[in-house]
Amino acid sequence: MKQRPTTEILAAINGNSLNAQARKKALAKAILELRPLAYLIDLGKPIPAYRRFLTHCLPSWVKNRGVYASFEEARARAPKNVPLGYDHDQIALAYQNQNFLASDYPAAFWLREALRDGASVFDLGGSVGTSFYTWEHYFEYPPDVQWLICELPSVVRAGEQLAQEKRENRLRFTLRFEEADGANCLLASGCLHYMETSIADLLRGLARPPQHLLLNRLPLHSRAECVTLQNIRWTVSPYRIFQRDRFIGELEALGYVVVDAWAVPDHSCWIPFYPENSVESYTGLYLRKAERKALAAWAPSPSACLS
Repeated sequence: MKQRPTTEILAAINGNSLNAQARKKALAKAILELRPLAYLIDLGKPIPAYRRFLTHCLPSWVKNRGVYASFEEARARAPKNVPLGYDHDQIALAYQNQNFLASDYPAAFWLREALRDGASVFDLGGSVGTSFYTWEHYFEYPPDVQWLICELPSVVRAGEQLAQEKRENRLRFTLRFEEADGANCLLASGCLHYMETSIADLLRGLARPPQHLLLNRLPLHSRAECVTLQNIRWTVSPYRIFQRDRFIGELEALGYVVVDAWAVPDHSCWIPFYPENSVESYTGLYLRKAERKALAAWAPSPSACLS
């Protein structure tokens, strides 16, 4: 395990937990969801032109805007003067220094356990190696670990360059989901909602789907499913909110069982004017193929130390 300096470790607990933008969001949310104002806003929602007006009148710092039935509709409503999606060289390295968050602990715990069953990880949407480089500070990878990241072309180029600079030969990159075939564990953290094709449909195309699924930072809603547009500072991107039971049911139909689930309070999706579609806290899931023996039979609790 790679040890970090104590000052770097303690930096994570410094500072105000509620920054200026979060305070603005909390205030705007409280005002817009006052019952009389929310009632007046809802009166015009059946009118398409009014819904477009609601979306365009929001300030630039608002992250999510609008509710749509599909990715196609969301793309059609996206601002014409703003780039669309994540495949841009100027943002490929934007998440390389992301901190280890509280919601990473259960995911890292279960990955450590899954790696006892096989040393190959298929990291879907893993950026330039964010989890690979960060999680190694918390537990030791097997000596023969094979970590393959599936990403967009601009991110693959940046990731390969970064791995070359770090002289990291355990990490590889691909553009093809098909290379998940035969992997022991599929990791997807904070990416599935950007994908138009569902993870269940992608897994159906594999002859030997992964035995373990680690799906973290999922916007799961107890009732609704929709698509919104997310402002990611440099671009905008369609962003799916999943209906929880349908999402899990599709994976169970493929022979997976849910072993563990955890709340992800450090991620939420507030859609102004649409509280009924917003998600207060994301979800993490660990699933495995039903025929596999239970790794958890002897394992300590995820809250135990990972070192």
